[in-house]
Amino acid sequence: MSANEFEDGEFPPFVLPESFLNQLFDLSGSTDGNRGFVLAFVNQEGSPMVYSRSDSQIIEMGLRKAMEKFLLDSEEADHLDGRESN
Repeated sequence: MSANEFEDGEFPPFVLPESFLNQLFDLSGSTDGNRGFVLAFVNQEGSPMVYSRSDSQIIEMGLRKAMEKFLLDSEEADHLDGRESN
C-alpha cells in the first residue's frame, strides 16, 4: 500500500513500544540503582509527550533539576539572542 492510499486520520495512534522504553532505561545507567531517563517528543497529533522512568527518587530529582537547568539556560539564550519564548 502506498502513502498516497492513506487519507488523513487513517494512521493508528503511535505508541512507543514498551520494549524500546525498557531498553532505553537499561542503557541509561551503569548499574541497578542509578538508571533513569526523561524523554520528551511531539506525537503525531502535535501534542507534547513526556516519558520518565528512574530507579529511585534521588535519580528522579537529579533528572528534574537537570531539565530545570536546561530550560532556564534555553530561555536565557533565547532572550540574549533577541528571541522571545512563547
